[in-house]
Amino acid sequence: MSPIDLQEGVASLSRGAYFKEASLSMTLSILTESAAQMSGIERVSIWALADGKQELRCLELFERGAAKHSSGIVLHAGDCPIYFQSLAGERNRVSDDASLLPDMAELGAGYLAQHKITARLDTPIHIRGELQGVLSFEQVGSYLPWTTAHRLFAHAVANLVTLALVEYEAEEARLEAKTATERLRAVFDASRDALLLADGESGVILDANRQAEKLFGCKRRDLVGKDQRMLHPKASALKIGDHFRQMVSGQRRGALLTEICRSDGSVLPVEITAEIADISDGKRLALGIFRQI
Repeated sequence: MSPIDLQEGVASLSRGAYFKEASLSMTLSILTESAAQMSGIERVSIWALADGKQELRCLELFERGAAKHSSGIVLHAGDCPIYFQSLAGERNRVSDDASLLPDMAELGAGYLAQHKITARLDTPIHIRGELQGVLSFEQVGSYLPWTTAHRLFAHAVANLVTLALVEYEAEEARLEAKTATERLRAVFDASRDALLLADGESGVILDANRQAEKLFGCKRRDLVGKDQRMLHPKASALKIGDHFRQMVSGQRRGALLTEICRSDGSVLPVEITAEIADISDGKRLALGIFRQI
């Protein structure tokens, strides 16, 4: 395959919409099969370091002749230590004759011989500057020397694998964050106390739970966005503001006995305690716990 054909192949893969739409396994399957078909290489596989970088696990392997996808092969550092040490390098590991390169020769008696692999091209996969795995091109039976075009093509495909893995990690993080938020919301709403979450600097209410809706006699949307001082009688608003700032700064601790104004105009005596949490950029959140006296 010519260098131009390989370049066009990478371009077509890069335009694929599957990175965000397909599962990780499907994306890796598409990449290995496409790379094998475009380059004419018999075996294309993606491997991930695992178990403290003491194992290489095959995430996806495509065999062109058999049109077969598989996974699960494991290589152990104890069986081929020189090969594992060589993975730390930043460059491709190229073997026109896999039996001659020392680190590749370690694989010879087992993995290479079992699959009749005669030439191998390994391209490292890095995520955030750290080695995470390897993309392997493997020739079976008779072999041809690896060309510059093959090396560039492998590097480009490895970059696409990295993109797929990063996108997968990002999606997993988004799902975890969503799940954590949902769990926090469930705990927040299940509390028997009225809870108000406020910005530590401005005192503006950011969230309210169901018990707070009952206590103040209004919906959450009517509480969110208000300055916390507006929840109290005007005569005590200034004192409440000072108390809030002192709690956020750590100058005051303990409960505050005061009154709140409900939406119907009635006044209720309450006890307020607060928990302060530091978040990013030096900002703070204040969780007010309200109990009717």
